Amino acid sequence: MKEWFDPEKHQMQISIIDATEHLLDSTGFEAISVAQICKAAKISRSTFYYHFKDKFDIVQWHFNYVAEHLLFETGRTLTWYQANYLNTCEVVKRKKLYCGAFECRGYQSLFSYAKRRRIETLKETIVDYRNMPLDEELVFQIECLVEAEVAAVARWFKNGMPYSIERFAQLLDDIIPRRLYNLLNDPIHPAMP
Repeated sequence: MKEWFDPEKHQMQISIIDATEHLLDSTGFEAISVAQICKAAKISRSTFYYHFKDKFDIVQWHFNYVAEHLLFETGRTLTWYQANYLNTCEVVKRKKLYCGAFECRGYQSLFSYAKRRRIETLKETIVDYRNMPLDEELVFQIECLVEAEVAAVARWFKNGMPYSIERFAQLLDDIIPRRLYNLLNDPIHPAMP
């Protein structure tokens, strides 16, 4: 999923996110149209579609942009706690975007997309980085954990982030099934402190 970094393209994507967040001050994410985003970002529709396939892709792109270096590094370079803590610190910087996006449901929603990507990367870490086969128990644990994890993040945002990021990361740590936790909590290539 990692791609070559183009600073100009990245800056335009950030500008589109900024415009979307501005619209979220007065409109729910579901009600925002691509036309409104283009007007707020002062760009053409073709520029928008060069960067994103639809409005849901905006949040999906940002989620991947952050998670690729943090959340998806669980068991690779980061412990469970480190990955959840660092990822949440970054996501909170776009609180408005994530609060709005978590209100949506359906296949394209952040709620569904985040679950699919998290499941995919946890399985990939076990199979490709740990060289272990997935058995029925691990698949079950991954799917149940991710269901709970994404629901907890959405609820935490919806409830106004009622406790600190540190406490939230610890609570997420506590719900991980022990076999899965032990399997991935010792990173293969630990990040430098």
